[in-house]
Amino acid sequence: MSGPYPRPDELGEPVYENIAHDPRHSFYWHTHGFPSPLAKWNFHPEYELHLIRHSYGHYMVGDYAGRFGPGNLVLVGPNLPHAWFSDLLHDDDVIEQRDVVLQFRGEWLESLMRLCPELRRVERLIQDTGRGVLFTGADAQDAASRLEAMGHQDDVARVSTLIELLGRLARNDYRLLTSPDYHLRHAGVRSEQVDAILQHLHRHFNRHISMTAVARWQGMTPSTFSRFFKQATGDTFVAFVRRLRIDHACRLLLDPRYSVADVCFMAGYSNLSNFNRHFRRLTGTTPREYRQSLAEDAAAHAAEPGRRAATRRAASHSL
Repeated sequence: MSGPYPRPDELGEPVYENIAHDPRHSFYWHTHGFPSPLAKWNFHPEYELHLIRHSYGHYMVGDYAGRFGPGNLVLVGPNLPHAWFSDLLHDDDVIEQRDVVLQFRGEWLESLMRLCPELRRVERLIQDTGRGVLFTGADAQDAASRLEAMGHQDDVARVSTLIELLGRLARNDYRLLTSPDYHLRHAGVRSEQVDAILQHLHRHFNRHISMTAVARWQGMTPSTFSRFFKQATGDTFVAFVRRLRIDHACRLLLDPRYSVADVCFMAGYSNLSNFNRHFRRLTGTTPREYRQSLAEDAAAHAAEPGRRAATRRAASHSL
C-alpha cells in the first residue's frame, strides 16, 4: 500500500518526543525501521540529522512536503515537526533499519563552539536548521557514509567524526525546506500550553506530582487532560514522568557519593522496589548493574593508555 499521504497541515498537532539522554554520551546515534513508534509526526528540543537508508516515500518537515529515496539526508532544528512515511506494498510490510538518526542538544553544541572557535563555520548551518536543511551537494553521499560509520566506532571516534561531519555539512550545498514564516504560524496557543506543561514537569518530576493537580492547573478535568496529554506527547502522563525520573537517575548513578537508595529518592521515588522495577523496564538492567557498567567503562578507558604503551614497548623490543 502506498500513499496518498496527508499534507503537513492535515496531520494535526505534532507529537512531542521525549528523548532520554545517556549521561555517558554527548549525543544519541541509533537506527530504526518502518513502521516504528519513532516514525511519526513529532518534534523535540534536540537537533536531528536523519538519513534514509532504504525505501521511497513521502516526508514532511514543517510545512514542506516532498518525496524521498535512499540517501535522503536532512538536518532539522529544535522543535521543528518532521516525519518520513515509506511506500509499503502491503499493510504488514516492515522495512528494517530504514533510518540512521543522530540527535544532539543545542547546549552541547553551543558549549563546544565556545571551546573551539574553529567550529564557528557551522553557525550559519545551525541557524538554517530552523527551516529544515536538505543536503543536495556532491559531498552529501560522503556525509551519509560518515554518519553510517559512526555505528561501528567507539565513543572517542564518534565525537571526532561528528565534529568533522558538521564541518563538511556546513560546506556542502543544501536547500531550506520550510517557508520563511513557518515558525511564526506554528507557535499557536496550544503549542504554548504544551510547552508550559512540559517545562513544569521537567522542573518538578522528582517531587510528588499528580495528573489531577496539573489538570486542575490547566482548567481541565482529569479525563480531558489525559486525552490532551496523550495526543500532545504520544505517551501517558504516568509513563512520561517515569521516563524523566529514570533519565535523571541514570545521571545520578554517575556520582559514587550517592547510594542506589539515595538515587531512588532523589529521582522522585518513595519505594525502592518500584524504582528498581521501573529502571529495569526502561533500561534493561538494574540500577546496581547500570552503575557497575559505568565503573567498568571508566576502568577500560583508564587502562587504554597503559595498553597502548605496552603495545608500543612490545613492538620496539621486536625490532
